[in-house]
Amino acid sequence: MMARNFSAVVTHRLAELYSKLLPIPCFLCGEFSQQEALCKACIEDLPWLEQCCQRCALPLNENGICGQCLIQPPPQHASLALFRYETPINHCIAAFKFHQQLVFTQLFARLMAEKLQQQDNALPEVLIPVPLHPSRLRRRGYNQSAQLADILARQLNLKVDKTSLIRQRNTVPQIGMSGKERKRNVKRAFTLCKKLPYKQVALIDDVYTTGHTVAEACRCLQQNGVETVEVWTIARAIRHY
Repeated sequence: MMARNFSAVVTHRLAELYSKLLPIPCFLCGEFSQQEALCKACIEDLPWLEQCCQRCALPLNENGICGQCLIQPPPQHASLALFRYETPINHCIAAFKFHQQLVFTQLFARLMAEKLQQQDNALPEVLIPVPLHPSRLRRRGYNQSAQLADILARQLNLKVDKTSLIRQRNTVPQIGMSGKERKRNVKRAFTLCKKLPYKQVALIDDVYTTGHTVAEACRCLQQNGVETVEVWTIARAIRHY
């Protein structure tokens, strides 16, 4: 077990170094794209999320609040997502999340920072990545949400807190689960190891699917004095609606 964990960390470090130093081919078309994971043409062709619900980022015909959020508002005050979770961005996120394709970190952080800078809303005090359980972190070697939060915090000149919010339950991977199953799976999954001094935070995650994971993390933060929580993700899944 220890050898496997060490191997995961070493692989992660090598991938991180490679992504910083060497020109790389575009992940989708193979053309060289300098230091970013995708070339300009492929970035433009991604399934960008335009108009959406301000509370949950569900795609809409115009910006506003969706019917579900009007009836039963989620605990977060706002959500931001760059893309609809469709082909080919789903393959990009899977490579970033599971296959050491850390070159996507810089691209996703840059695109998210640009979108945020186009808005008039005040930025939060701190970014908090949704944590992995320690056992899963050891197996994978890195937390993709923490990688994204680090780069994004530097670009936006914000703090990042990767230690206060803890995943106390090693939940089952949620791929293929229904909304109800996901809700049960993440119940009481998070806790705080210390009281936070922040009133406004942004949770960073890769994909907003049913919203149950980020909702559980939001409630944990709000029960401990955080007043405003935003959810920032790379993509928004829509198949559960």
